[in-house]
Amino acid sequence: MDNVFPVRMVGKIVFIPLTDIICIKGAANYVEVHTSQERLLHRDTMKNVAETLRAAQFQRAHRSVIVNLNHVREITSELGRLTLLVLSNGDEVRIGQSYRESIFRSLGIVSTT
Repeated sequence: MDNVFPVRMVGKIVFIPLTDIICIKGAANYVEVHTSQERLLHRDTMKNVAETLRAAQFQRAHRSVIVNLNHVREITSELGRLTLLVLSNGDEVRIGQSYRESIFRSLGIVSTT
């Protein structure tokens, strides 16, 4: 089942299609899996989730956020520097400095200030 992500919840496991995942955000000992319909809490680490989601469309944008590149709608600037990803659900995700070049390359653009 390579096209789904299993989310372990109390008393059940929910299988979320990878295409439905907009982003995954770290939340203490959990991660929040964001889709257009819901936010699911999954007990796991960002490191494990990043290793599980090796699909090309998933990329870390920050140490606490993994984004589905297919859901990136805009890159906006803050203080004259392109630093925020706007996702299909309207969320804004800050691009961490160490992830910037990789994100831009994956989106097919040359990194600029």
